[in-house]
Formats: sequence, C-alpha cells, structure tokens
Amino acid sequence: MEPPFDLAEELAKQPHMLEIPGNLLMRGGPEDYIGAVLCLRGTLYFKGAHTPAVREALCQCFDAFKRLAEPHLTWLWREEPPEGSPLSAYDEARPLRDMLSRMDENYPLSFYYTSGEQSNDASAWYFDIFGRAAWEAKIGRDLSVLEFSIPLLYQEQHPLSFLRLFLDFARLLNPEQGYAGHAFNLSVTNRSENEPTEAFMADRMPGLDVGTAGLLAKRPEFKQAKIKTVSWLTLLNQERLQLAGGLNSLQAQLPSSHFALYVLGTSVVIQSGAYAYIAGDAEDPKPAPYVLLNYLLKGIRCETVGDLHGGSRHGELRLTGWAADQWLKRLDVDEQEIPAWRTKLLDQEPRLDDTNSLPERL
Repeated sequence: MEPPFDLAEELAKQPHMLEIPGNLLMRGGPEDYIGAVLCLRGTLYFKGAHTPAVREALCQCFDAFKRLAEPHLTWLWREEPPEGSPLSAYDEARPLRDMLSRMDENYPLSFYYTSGEQSNDASAWYFDIFGRAAWEAKIGRDLSVLEFSIPLLYQEQHPLSFLRLFLDFARLLNPEQGYAGHAFNLSVTNRSENEPTEAFMADRMPGLDVGTAGLLAKRPEFKQAKIKTVSWLTLLNQERLQLAGGLNSLQAQLPSSHFALYVLGTSVVIQSGAYAYIAGDAEDPKPAPYVLLNYLLKGIRCETVGDLHGGSRHGELRLTGWAADQWLKRLDVDEQEIPAWRTKLLDQEPRLDDTNSLPERL
C-alpha cells in the first residue's frame, strides 16, 4: 500500500515546483525570470486610504505580515514615488510608517513588497497596497486595495496563520468586499507578459483568482454593492450581507460541518471548506464548497467587471471581453443540480475542525 501523498513534504523537496518562467506563453518563448508563482492570496477592497487612521491600519497590517514574512522579503517596488527610487532593496527601504508619514493625502499609495531573488521575479511572499488619493476620494473614487500572499508550503505547515491574518486585516480596514484563495502572483514589472500564463491556468483551475485588483478597483462595476467572486474566504460588508439575505439566512443554508462564518462587527467572512481549493476532482473541476456558496451569492455577483487582462499582442490567450465574463460564471450550475452538489460536499469533502478553522466561528 502506497503512503498517503504529503504535499508539504513534496513542496519542501521541490521548492521551485510552483514557479513558472517569465513570458512562457508569449512569442519568443520563456525568459530568465519567474513570471508567475502559485500561492495563497487575500484581497481586500477598502476606503479611506488617504486618511491617517486607515494609513495607520495599513501599517498595522504590514507589521503583522512582517512577523511571518520579513526574513523572506527582498524588494520594494513603488510607482512614481514622491521621493527616492521606484525600486529599493527591502533592507535599505525606509519603514512603511516613515514613508506614509511623509506623503501628502493627495498622493496615491503604491507599495509592492516581494521576495524574489531578482527584482522582477514573481514571488509567493507578497504585500501590495494600492491606495487612492484624497482628491480622488472627494469625487467618488475612493476604493483602494490591500493584497497579501504566502507560499503554499507555509500554509501547509501553519494552516491557521493566513486565516488569522485575513480576519485581523479585515477588522482593521473595514473592507467593502474581499476574498482569498489560490492565485498566481505575476511579476510586478512584467505583468502583461505573464497574463497569458494566468489565463491558461485559470481555464483548468476554477479555484484560482485572476486579474489585477488595483485596476479592477477603478472600474464602475465596483461601485455597486456586488462582489467579484467567491473563494475559500469570502467577505461581505453589511450592505452586501443584507442583499444576500442576511446572516441568519446564510447560516441556515450553509452546513456548519463545511462552512465557518466569522462575524466582524457588521460584516462576515465565510470560510468555504477545510482548505483552499484549486479545483474539484476528476469528475468535475469545480470545488463543491465554492459551487454552493456561489449559488447563494450569485444575485450579488458582478455580471461583468470589464477586461481582466490587457489586450492580446500576438493572439495569445487573455481573459478579455466574453472570456472575462465567463470567468465570473465559472462556478455556476443549474438550480436542479444543487442537491447533488450538497450531497457531494457532505459525503466526500473533509469537515471543519479545530485544525482548520478558528474557535470564534459561529
């Protein structure tokens, strides 16, 4: 009898197995840098990035992230910084609080902390702030983004750390919506050249998130009380929660054996499954927990968010137009199929316990 597959052991033996060469699917073939890397990533859309209180909250988020990631961080990228170079070695960069304290409220925030060996490498340890300026907020463009990620090996070794970070960051930032699960981080400096890799993988892995959150936050669709997608973790603020039927309704329809609800003030974070899914099984690639939550929240999901990728240069695969809208619908099933998906969840998927969920769950 073969021993059970140990993902942590395999990742430890082959630490580069989740990395993909840069420009892999572009004309001319791969280049010598890491273009994409599979990780566990969280995304939170929030308001008030120009205010001192929210900027301090962002610093507290980074303080918590550093306690896990600091030994691995190597680079800081910034877009058009008010002073200094766009690229700094992490060890030589000013502390985030110092940089924010020197920035006027009318200056947008752009910070990308990475852990690649080369400055243009995609990396699994990642912390990204995209913050709108005060003048933008005053004309109704006030949606900002925090993204953070960890390697899958770290998640296997510390299965509750990322979940705790996501909840703590949400308490600090009071976001409008958010989600977390598997994703491919792309090279900060060569994002467009590696979007075809993301599109190719997303077509085979329904559990993946795709697209650039900072760009999506600028879209008109994100001003509505909608969500982009569901994932392993899905956050709804009070308005979205009420539009989805309210906390009691969701709790009644989501089996507590496989779904955990965490109340954060007037918001809720829904954990779908004992672990993050990248796909389902050989019978159907859609993960059962995601299918069931997607069905309940379909009414508040965006019908479109515009293009998820930039335009094709030489006919390579991109998630634009119809393809982008189809990605939003990737977890949809007919209503009459829901009982079978619920049975599949209860009979085949692992249950929640104290090793994969937190004690404050409802």
